[in-house]
Amino acid sequence: MRVKDWLFLLSALLATVSTVASGNFDACKLIESSEIEAVQGETVLDAKSSERKSGGFVIAQCYYTLPSHTKSVSLEVTRPDPEQSVPSGPRDRWKMLFHGDSDQEEENESGKPQPVSGVGDEAFWSGNPMVGALYVLKDDSYLRVSIGGAEDASIKIQKTKALAQKALKRLPYL
Repeated sequence: MRVKDWLFLLSALLATVSTVASGNFDACKLIESSEIEAVQGETVLDAKSSERKSGGFVIAQCYYTLPSHTKSVSLEVTRPDPEQSVPSGPRDRWKMLFHGDSDQEEENESGKPQPVSGVGDEAFWSGNPMVGALYVLKDDSYLRVSIGGAEDASIKIQKTKALAQKALKRLPYL
């Protein structure tokens, strides 16, 4: 599966809210509403947390709804499922996504994910003119911060990087 296909699949999964409630991790606690407001310039109307389990991973997400729906923010955290023993973890999946052999012959408008420095152990931006996401690896978890809006990709990268840094400061509470 090509990197762009996997990233699209991940985005589609984020849009579906098939959740497994565990009650022990709330992704919405990683970024405060005031921090979303400071970055996006709009008041957070709602923040919905959900969690699902898939393939040995626990994926927690928070969707911050803003008045301009296109400026809403999504945060997703992927970490190992402590209830399952699997031979590979988030770092292995990360390597496959961003360092594995991928078929790039049909690149989309955004092309290959681009490295972003200064956040987490490693980070990549993937996006297009409508929406983009920053993927950040930290220890044995990775997160995805996705935003929309009319800004240029460089502005979206700055915004998602600022939000990811906030989330990473709170990530150890896992």
